[in-house]
Amino acid sequence: MKYKTDDSAILLTKFAFSRLLDAVIHHFKTSHTIRGYKDSQLYGFGNYDSERPNLKNDLELVLRGYVNGKYLYNKQREVASGKPIVKISREYRNLFFNYLGYKGPLEFIENEITDREEKEKQLQLLHTNASNETHYYVMYYYGEDRKMTKGQLIIYNNWKTFDIKFVYFNSRQEYTLFELFGTIKQENNFVHFDCKHFMSGNKIEGAKMIFYVGLSSFNERPILIGTYSSFDKYDHSISGKMLFVRAESKLSMEQESKSMEFDPIICQELVKKRLIVTSRLPKQLSKISPQSPYASIFGKVPNAYRAIFSVGNEEITFDFHIQKHHYSITSDTEDIEIENDRVSIESKGQILELHFSVIGIFLLQKVSLYLKVYNLLSEEKRTTGQFSGIDINNNIVSGKLEVSLRG
Repeated sequence: MKYKTDDSAILLTKFAFSRLLDAVIHHFKTSHTIRGYKDSQLYGFGNYDSERPNLKNDLELVLRGYVNGKYLYNKQREVASGKPIVKISREYRNLFFNYLGYKGPLEFIENEITDREEKEKQLQLLHTNASNETHYYVMYYYGEDRKMTKGQLIIYNNWKTFDIKFVYFNSRQEYTLFELFGTIKQENNFVHFDCKHFMSGNKIEGAKMIFYVGLSSFNERPILIGTYSSFDKYDHSISGKMLFVRAESKLSMEQESKSMEFDPIICQELVKKRLIVTSRLPKQLSKISPQSPYASIFGKVPNAYRAIFSVGNEEITFDFHIQKHHYSITSDTEDIEIENDRVSIESKGQILELHFSVIGIFLLQKVSLYLKVYNLLSEEKRTTGQFSGIDINNNIVSGKLEVSLRG
């Protein structure tokens, strides 16, 4: 018979929890030779004296992290109100047993519960809880410092809750873990991950992630593709693309997440797929970013254009326009479509950069244009520049071009 002992929340019968609580309090009072404590001081919450012995401090030494001093007290009140089953959350699943010197609930049950009927009830409850299979995924995304990053994702309780551990390496190739936890909600064809984490003893909001899963079961999807939004270690708002790849076991997940090697397929999908909004508080629109002073020039760019490319001994004409407000490059040349387009002003407002790919029969299939803005937007309405790209035969080409306003 299989019992869940280490990866998820655990369920305890009223009898088992009462026995656990009695053992914890007895151990605490014996260790500190204490009698006649108020509940707040005993458990470590409210107006308690942190310099005097309390369970919160003892348990934090065992966990090596933050412990909610009122957690055990609240569970004790649940039992007192008649609740037959007590749920111990996964962050504390082994803590109270470890405090008593046990590895986990099974060892505690075998040694501390002598009533045969009560022991069978508790073991059966653990077995029922174990039927909710745990799922392991390795997370991949393009992270801080422009580096590919991995993490560990463990999903519990039939896709209801999860733990995340992001893996970060320092300059000595030593890793540290940043931990999150949260709940999962499915709506329509998407699954939503709502992350939380502890900071200075308080539970605060973490990342939000949305992944497409379709209409089939989660378990049928070995790879999930989605997006995240969060904040990074530099306190910038960020978002980007993320992959979850299912692992066969907890061990394989941990090994892969701590490896500094990445599959090129994954790198190709994720590199540069990250949006960073720097933490700025401008007092006026003209100071939103270093590009703001050139906005007036950028605003004059949308228009209809004719480009003449010089390729070898040929001149190739291409009519297009840049949409007002949206800055999408749209073809006005028959049987040609544009995709992957980008418009930007560079070199302190002096150079207009245009990048796009072509769908259709045209000599150039992917091209970048570099144009001097001043002449184009002056009375001449015409400018020269340079282009580079790939032609229809997959040759790398470059040369001069002339661009003029149409109409």
